[in-house]
Amino acid sequence: MTSKGFYETLELIANERNLEIHDVLEKVAVALKKACAQEGYTGDIQVEFNEEKKRIRIFEYKYVVAEIDPEGIAGQITLEEGKAIKENAKVGTKFKKEINIEKNIGRKGASQFKQVFMQGLKELGRVRAYEFFKERENEMISATVHRVTEDAIILGIGLDYDAYMPIKEALPGEKFTEGESVKVYITKVEETTKGPKVYVSRVHKDIVKRLFETNIPEVASGVIEIMGISRDPGSRTKIGVKSNNEMVDPKGACVGMGGVRIKQINNALNGERVDIFNWSDNPVNLIAEALTPARVISVLVDEKEHKSLVIVPDDQFSLAIGKGGQNARLASQVSGWKIDIKNESTAYKEGLKFKPNVSVK
Repeated sequence: MTSKGFYETLELIANERNLEIHDVLEKVAVALKKACAQEGYTGDIQVEFNEEKKRIRIFEYKYVVAEIDPEGIAGQITLEEGKAIKENAKVGTKFKKEINIEKNIGRKGASQFKQVFMQGLKELGRVRAYEFFKERENEMISATVHRVTEDAIILGIGLDYDAYMPIKEALPGEKFTEGESVKVYITKVEETTKGPKVYVSRVHKDIVKRLFETNIPEVASGVIEIMGISRDPGSRTKIGVKSNNEMVDPKGACVGMGGVRIKQINNALNGERVDIFNWSDNPVNLIAEALTPARVISVLVDEKEHKSLVIVPDDQFSLAIGKGGQNARLASQVSGWKIDIKNESTAYKEGLKFKPNVSVK
């Protein structure tokens, strides 16, 4: 029998490693059986746990059989061997002997126990870590920068595991300092023989969604719903929001008083600009809003081709298009509509017929 202190030590190990005690005890049983075998015990070794009394008992069983079955259970002995133990033994007799770990397990057995048990703990740790990170797939976590190389950023992500984030998954021009905390998005988790391989990114567009959920209670609770996101990582994001409560202004709630909420998100994305607009089920208003911050006069939509022609004031044309066409492109991606933009003067010259039809707050 092992001492109560040994059992309590196992509970402490399970606690520290965030493991279930019954899983740890299973590994203890395997290790104890190996230790007994190392000490010359050839019977069927059984380990019994008493959680209430915090005791572990080890027994060796031997079974008298008519004929030894090489494929059968351990502990089979012949009738002759059984009679050597007890004179009146017969086929079917079962012998049970308790093994005192302190008295009967020597240095070799103890060494074997430690080796097998530690290996078992590593296996449990790998399984636990995989489950932990798999549950967080497609979620955002805080990571700590451990090292920066030419090709990747090595990040501590918890449970003594590192993730290798390729430079291409970092924001363009982003600088990292060892020890700093950064937000990353877990895109995939793979199980390997060395533990989980966790893929992380800062360019995935859904990291923006997770940042909104983290920093804006109304988004986390579902009062405000994120309807669409388009992104040029490190440069600009457009995000359409909709309120499920008419008393809550979705855009205002996301910006926050004095812009405090959106600034937190900007800072987490290394200064990336985030355009928030009110989502609409009306395609005219949706397209006009998606082109924010540009003001729109009119939107002509072709439902069949799912495309639109947008008329903007002359002084808003460059803003509507954006540098390198970025604003128009992101607006098209987030709204799902093809967008062609003309300024008011060009529209008149080309004889286009339009009238103001945008109704946005």
